[in-house]
Amino acid sequence: MKKNLNTLIKGVCVFLLYILVPYVLDMFLPSLTKSNSFELLYRFMFLFLMLIIFVFLYRKDLLNDLKAFKKDKKKVLLNALMSFGLMLIGIAIISLIVTSITGNTNGSSYESSSVIDSLFQENKLLMIFYVFIISLFTEQIVFRKVFKDIINNKIFFVIFSGMIYGLFQVGYNLSSSSDLLTLLPYTYMGIIVSSSYAKTDNILTPCFVYLLYDLFVLFAFTFNI
Repeated sequence: MKKNLNTLIKGVCVFLLYILVPYVLDMFLPSLTKSNSFELLYRFMFLFLMLIIFVFLYRKDLLNDLKAFKKDKKKVLLNALMSFGLMLIGIAIISLIVTSITGNTNGSSYESSSVIDSLFQENKLLMIFYVFIISLFTEQIVFRKVFKDIINNKIFFVIFSGMIYGLFQVGYNLSSSSDLLTLLPYTYMGIIVSSSYAKTDNILTPCFVYLLYDLFVLFAFTFNI
């Protein structure tokens, strides 16, 4: 009982920290510095520090997952590859459905207004490090590890974590009922990734899924596919 309570408290603290840190940075950094370069650097430092805190809090579980991966790489990598394939196929189908309903042929019906995204566009190197290291590992800990430790039922964990992930990706940009459709691809992505974690019980599996997806997006963006 005490262990479950400690797990719950730790998970809630991690989730709240994930929400509050970007919010606090958005509030105070613009007034503290007039330089976008310094603001970018400060954001990078604080977000990286937050990731280090998360890794430290879950260090034992992460090390155990790393050891398990070394013993059975095939299980993790194959599951990640299959999940990545399902993700691409599902997103393509969902995008076609959303397009047929909204008539929007330019992809998403909203434009990201994330301060973090716009700032990191100014420094490609930091943006790559942010996407492939900070964001990748932070999101797997927050949306996968935290919820899986708290929720015992695998099916409920997969659906709930997927929905919460979708809401956090686009929820702040919803301005109309039609924008709710933009939740579908992100929720689907979250469900697929959480399912890969539930199947292997190794946090590295969803990390590899998103690594493959981010590499695919980078490739498509670079060659304008």
